[in-house]
Amino acid sequence: MRKTFFITVFVTITGIFLLGTLFLAKKPELGRLAELSKVIRSESGEVINLRLTASGHWREPADINRIDPLLVNMLVAYEDQRFWQHHGVDPYAILRASLSYVKSGRIKSGASTLTMQTARLMHPNLRQRSISNKIKQMWFAIRLDAHWSKNEILEAYFTLAPFGGNIEGVEAATQAWYQKPPKELTYTEAALLVALPQSPERRRPDLFPDAAFQAKTKVLETISSRINLEEKKLEELKKEPLPVR
Repeated sequence: MRKTFFITVFVTITGIFLLGTLFLAKKPELGRLAELSKVIRSESGEVINLRLTASGHWREPADINRIDPLLVNMLVAYEDQRFWQHHGVDPYAILRASLSYVKSGRIKSGASTLTMQTARLMHPNLRQRSISNKIKQMWFAIRLDAHWSKNEILEAYFTLAPFGGNIEGVEAATQAWYQKPPKELTYTEAALLVALPQSPERRRPDLFPDAAFQAKTKVLETISSRINLEEKKLEELKKEPLPVR
């Protein structure tokens, strides 16, 4: 009886290990990354012709070399401080969130990494809140990290992140809200771009400017010490109006 039990446990564990290995070895499915908008621009960068995706979104591929490093640093500082160190899933964040839940009985801090968020953006079926879905997100995130570089993961995030309405991705967002490419951004512009994907409809700067202003201010306050932003500079930025035109 005992021998049969141990054999069953061994076979189960071995099966799970093999399935996990096969899953991680397979290249990640692109999901929504496979469909992009077709855009024709002038030499000065202005949009001449724009064809939306079949779902009606303005979604252009992001190139990390065309994105201001300030935006990247602010996003990582706000969403996933250990992004450059972990392998898709941050065990420290999971432990912190678990301990917080045990102590308070409710979730106070999340454990979702930028890689997990990217997996959800690529595959909307992973967005449903459940323990099984969270585990799936982790597996997808680990597989993304195994096959893609950190910059490629960031490019996927910056291609699919929602910025209000049918605007997806940082290229479309900076053109729509700032009439400029994402190469050179101010602190306030970058902070708003960090805040928008969390609640793209309720923080739309054209419809809800007060909510957008509060969101960008919260981002600046949260990351100020993480990016060594001086107190005087922070106070100036908190008063700076939204740069939306």
